[in-house]
Amino acid sequence: MAKKDELNLDVGTPPAKGGKMKLILIVVLAVLLGGGIAGGVLFFLMGGEPREVVEAGPAVLPPPIYKSLEPALVVNFQGPGRIRYVQVGVVMSARDPKVMDAVDAHMPVIRNNLIMLLSGKTYEELNTREGKEQAREEVLDTIRRVLEERTGEAGIEAVYFTSFVMQ
Repeated sequence: MAKKDELNLDVGTPPAKGGKMKLILIVVLAVLLGGGIAGGVLFFLMGGEPREVVEAGPAVLPPPIYKSLEPALVVNFQGPGRIRYVQVGVVMSARDPKVMDAVDAHMPVIRNNLIMLLSGKTYEELNTREGKEQAREEVLDTIRRVLEERTGEAGIEAVYFTSFVMQ
């Protein structure tokens, strides 16, 4: 049999070698794991990707509102050798519904001033493209002037001729 001295029956504690090193390693891993979790949570909550700074561009305008001048304007004017007639379909454009309400409220004045404007034109002025463009600009100015005088705000952005018939 083996002698008592030869057998190592001491099963107690393991050698103390490396105990402090394991503790330091566990603390470092815990700190890294906690930092990784915190970073992941922040990444998830902040949207995941860095956001670009977008400069403010021009303000987005509301869509235009169109209003037709009904019925179309029928005006007589002086032509070569005889009286002629012109029928003009007019559509106005604005972005504020209040402007269109003002157009409705002052429609008699607008129609009157447009009839007076167009009846002062000649056949030669209205027969060319340039003459029609000039008349369109004058119609726009006339409508704006009426609204400015009556409401303090012109508001109409553009005027379009949807029909233009001369006889």
